[in-house]
Amino acid sequence: TRAALQAGKALRYDNAGTVEFLYAGPGTFYFLEVNTRLQVEHPVTEAILGVDLVEWQIRIAAGEPLAFRQEDLRPQGYAVEFRLYAEDPQDGFRPSTGRIVAWQVPDLPYLRVDAGIEAGSEVSPHYDPLLAKIIVWGSHRKEALRRAAYALSHLQCLGLAHNLPFLQALCEDPDFQAGRYDTQFLSRRQDLLQAAPPPVSYTH
Repeated sequence: TRAALQAGKALRYDNAGTVEFLYAGPGTFYFLEVNTRLQVEHPVTEAILGVDLVEWQIRIAAGEPLAFRQEDLRPQGYAVEFRLYAEDPQDGFRPSTGRIVAWQVPDLPYLRVDAGIEAGSEVSPHYDPLLAKIIVWGSHRKEALRRAAYALSHLQCLGLAHNLPFLQALCEDPDFQAGRYDTQFLSRRQDLLQAAPPPVSYTH
């Protein structure tokens, strides 16, 4: 956080933005980039800080001052975000198309789903295959992943191939739960892709 604040001050940046780092272990991290916008993962920050970043971006643009200081922000718990994609993990994550015939999200106090679809939506090849962002909060990582596994198992999306079964398998994997993964994780763990049952699809 201190490094991100230093970057913002050096740039004289006055808006919502994202500073990205690569975490390499306790006390070790590397700077990646600055994005002068909110990232798709911003609900994770909102979940642990209790701050609506989109609201405050609009307020700042309207000339309002922030109502809090950096030291007022106290992270609470752990949050994780999953991206539900119209793609088939068993086919090299190949994008899929079709009509959503059923879409249902469980009503859980620790779950937030930002979706761009509903039952009847047509998923075409002309846009990004992202269907929804699924954000789960817990008091710590283990609880967040346990809750995520439950939430994902009760979310319904029928009509085309998607990565929901893979996300469920990932949540329940001991290595992933323990944080033992890197950029080559899926290359080594093809079993996670094959363990997930093939998604239900329909022809019209």
